[in-house]
Amino acid sequence: MRHCGRHLLALAVGAVVASIAVASIGAATGVVARSGGVQLDLPSGWSKVVPTHEDRVEDPRTLLVIGTDGVKAIESDCQVSSYRVPADGAVVVVIGWRDSVGASGFLPLSTMKLRRGTFECFPGRGAVGRIMRRDRDFQVNVMVGDRASAATVDAALDAARSLGLAPRA
Repeated sequence: MRHCGRHLLALAVGAVVASIAVASIGAATGVVARSGGVQLDLPSGWSKVVPTHEDRVEDPRTLLVIGTDGVKAIESDCQVSSYRVPADGAVVVVIGWRDSVGASGFLPLSTMKLRRGTFECFPGRGAVGRIMRRDRDFQVNVMVGDRASAATVDAALDAARSLGLAPRA
């Protein structure tokens, strides 16, 4: 009986270690990506992506883009969905206006949910939220591939909800 107890203890410890490992997949690394006066928590395995519309001078402008491996800029007339999203990947795109346009209260980051048809030029699942900081409006956009894991989806939404203003220099 004592021998059986050790096996059960070993299995229980193994299960706890495995659940911690699974929970940490896609978790924030403690690294912050910054650009355009905003910042996002950078999930493990994600990186900053060069925005496609960096040269835009009119509002809104793409300020910060982060994504999983394989996300890259593509030619598109659509500002937000100008990124190739791998089937198992995700991207977060932050756009911002120079001033308030008064539309930040109707799509809070806390209620972001993935839906098809969110973006005109992206057929996959997407979510959008709006936030105002220092009298400026920001829109946070999430796009995920059709085979993205639950951990990738959670990491994308968590990163989007982490939007904050970058410290002033």
